[in-house]
Amino acid sequence: MMFVSVTSHARLHLGFYNILSDGVAYGSIGVAIDHPVTSVSVRDAESSRVVNVSGVYVDDVINEVLSRFNDVAVELRIEEAIPRHVGLGSTTQLVLSTGCALSKILGTPCDARKLALIFRRGRISGIGIAAFERGGFIVDSGRRVRDGVIEEPKSINDIPQVIFRHPLPRSWCFIVVIPKGVRGLDERAEREFLDVPYEPPEELQDELRRTLILHLLPSITRRDAEVFGKSITRIQELVGRYFSRYQGGIYCCDETECAVRSLLRNGAYGAGQSSWGPTAYGVVCGYRRALKVLEGVKRDLSRRGIEAAYYIVRAKNRGATVRVESS
Repeated sequence: MMFVSVTSHARLHLGFYNILSDGVAYGSIGVAIDHPVTSVSVRDAESSRVVNVSGVYVDDVINEVLSRFNDVAVELRIEEAIPRHVGLGSTTQLVLSTGCALSKILGTPCDARKLALIFRRGRISGIGIAAFERGGFIVDSGRRVRDGVIEEPKSINDIPQVIFRHPLPRSWCFIVVIPKGVRGLDERAEREFLDVPYEPPEELQDELRRTLILHLLPSITRRDAEVFGKSITRIQELVGRYFSRYQGGIYCCDETECAVRSLLRNGAYGAGQSSWGPTAYGVVCGYRRALKVLEGVKRDLSRRGIEAAYYIVRAKNRGATVRVESS
């Protein structure tokens, strides 16, 4: 009898440092965080059985993964799952965690990039895949454009590669705010415009690259949370401006904009929207400061009648945890 468990972590997508330049589209910036998580387990069984105790609807993803493994006879339990369509990269973590667990129980290696290719992950961003592999703060290579269109990855090399990865200090905290009753764009909706990017003004691209190279990356090696925060705020504003024609403004919705502005007003060094939202986040140094910022944000959003889930999290500087037991 074999038992395999896999736990992987949500990620914040902090924006792009490139939109379209020299035949390369996008180029993502992101960070793995220690909560929320996806946790699955698989054990040998006489027939296939799925038990979902996470409280999150995952049937569509799980059925696709199981079908690719020929509905192998196992008991698959979803203990925890990252909330869906809120900008935390839930689908990638669910696919990779489940695929890895099934691979292990079948005696084959868990190769995150092979799984990503099979299950069509990494079409635009490679942050979730890299978060599963090693965690930390990540910058990826973006995608090559062919005839103005981003195509489905046909090989592992087509998936965005990690060009910079660094752990973040344990003292840095992210305040995560997820407005309730709001959902970001799903993958089908985003593909309508992400697959055929239009070239932005050169000044916008120049400022994105300058902010990344001259300010954001040095702030990590210098352990300067304030410059880090200011840099991600600026990148978020520039990227939000580019995508405003698709999401109706710099942010996906009024609730997220209110959360971002409240985070900054209450002392976050920087703030933004993760992916298509509605998740907002702010960064500070120190847990006590994070608590103080969170109290102010809760007060502000309550006055506006906005309900939300709140977390104080840190960067997850390691990849997914895989445990294998035999009896």
